[in-house]
Amino acid sequence: MIKKLPQSQSLAVVLLLSLLLLLLSPQWLVLQRGQDLSLWLRFGLLPAALLLLLLLSLQRSPGRSVWLWLPLALLVPQEWFYQLTYGKATDAHAMAIIFETDLAEAAGYLSGIGWLLFAALLGILLLFGLTSSVLLAAQLHWPRFCRPLIWGCTLAGLCWVALQERQYAIDYPLDPQADATQTALSRRPLPQSHNLFYQSFPLNLLLAGNEFRVQQQALSAVAAKSRNFKFGAAQPEVQGERQIYVLVIGETLRPDRLQLNGYGRVTTPELASIPGVISFQDMVSPWAWTRMSVPVIISRKTAANHSYFFDEKSLVAAFGEAGFRTYWLSTQSPLGVHDSSVALHASEADEVQYLNPVGYKKEGFYDEVLLDAFKRVLAKQEQKQLIVLHTLGSHFSYTDRYPSAFDRFLPSGKGQKIGMHDKANRELLSNGYDNTVLYTDFIVAGLIRQLQQQQAIASLLLVSDHGENIFDGDCDKSGHGHNTEFDYRVGALWWGSELFSQQFPQKTQQLSLSARQPLLTSQTFHTMLQLADIHYPTQQSELSFASAAFKPQRRLLWTGVDFDQAAKTGQCRQLPQGQLSADATN
Repeated sequence: MIKKLPQSQSLAVVLLLSLLLLLLSPQWLVLQRGQDLSLWLRFGLLPAALLLLLLLSLQRSPGRSVWLWLPLALLVPQEWFYQLTYGKATDAHAMAIIFETDLAEAAGYLSGIGWLLFAALLGILLLFGLTSSVLLAAQLHWPRFCRPLIWGCTLAGLCWVALQERQYAIDYPLDPQADATQTALSRRPLPQSHNLFYQSFPLNLLLAGNEFRVQQQALSAVAAKSRNFKFGAAQPEVQGERQIYVLVIGETLRPDRLQLNGYGRVTTPELASIPGVISFQDMVSPWAWTRMSVPVIISRKTAANHSYFFDEKSLVAAFGEAGFRTYWLSTQSPLGVHDSSVALHASEADEVQYLNPVGYKKEGFYDEVLLDAFKRVLAKQEQKQLIVLHTLGSHFSYTDRYPSAFDRFLPSGKGQKIGMHDKANRELLSNGYDNTVLYTDFIVAGLIRQLQQQQAIASLLLVSDHGENIFDGDCDKSGHGHNTEFDYRVGALWWGSELFSQQFPQKTQQLSLSARQPLLTSQTFHTMLQLADIHYPTQQSELSFASAAFKPQRRLLWTGVDFDQAAKTGQCRQLPQGQLSADATN
């Protein structure tokens, strides 16, 4: 590499190598997490080093081209923080958090390390300035053969990746029946290049940025189709009182694990102590996967509609039409195969906050961050507010969902890697799951207590997206998506303030009557609008379990099977297959 070696050669080489090691340092964290050495060298260290050498070779003088490394170097402290904290490389989810969330509201992401980060960035800038000056003074230049060699290696690498991508497309063909948005989101496998290099800093930043761009463009295209949709929703004046309507979308919450419903363990002590909490003990979700079950909760999408995206807006838009300021607060992901259909409706809100840097894949932040965000929204003292909170609840890994203070049912395996599908872990999984319910009790009770402090007509409805199997009895199934009774039964409850009960006594009475009625999560849309006394031309009051006109419906699942009439066989309470498809996940 060196053509001319003045007296400053040693210092120049040492400084340049120091920068190279700095930029490659996040690779060490990947290796420490147990990646195979051979894979790490081929798909981690080598491609990252080649990218950095390519940038350095764009000019004959490394003293000038070294500045091309600076943007990547400034991201090294963040990558270290992210990997040390969450055990994974920066991905499209992290990119979405940065671009989708108000950083002032999500300041907890870098809580406590602000000065350390500032010092690290200042040190990097000084190191770059010193390195460039020494390299220029040493008059170091690339020999003629080195730059073409690097370019040739890079071109060969790109050709190899292109061949891998082509083979991947052959192995995983796209569904010709899928529409463009499904191809880009729900049915598009990640490119092979992503699967190979997603942990290779700084390549992971380029891959994550591209994945974020693709998904955002696809979501924008879908949103454009329903942009002009209107419910024609309106609300009469309600005696000038402040109104706060809250929908909590639970995650994987089973009704039979709630103390409120007679479970033998103390899993809902906080909610049990709050007067007026009504638990709906017989609610069913027609879907057992988040990406399909949540849109059914918040929109008029039916179980029979198997499309990934719905052509109507959600209750968020309906409340907005009725003059409400709308909020969506989430600890789940704004992107991805399992989340984009939900994110589409979340984007209808006036303000959207994604508060968990890693979604459900790692421990990340607990649902408790929603309490502070909720408090900030209430503090705005707006006259009419709709607040939707999408929680992580009891999503596996269970022990990742709650802090140590809630690790009360033991042994739970918290702090260990517990296999979800190993029946030998049944006790650990069951205890860990009950701990998540205990923590959900703390979260929901905390939301209610904040509402109790407001002088407002306030309503909080919690509905879980789907259920869960936990090796029940002699059943050999764990998780969800197995087409069992446990997949479809969900936890749900309601609380209303004193002002709500005074304003709407009939609705409060009807909700009490509905506690043991057969309900569907798809009735949530109609119930939420009924609770707020919002009217629209195509309103169906008989679908609202807060309405005196409510009529229980046939509980048809996405398979076309009647949940109540179908035989449930074996220890797993298996339902008939119906139109069951194998392509739904999460």
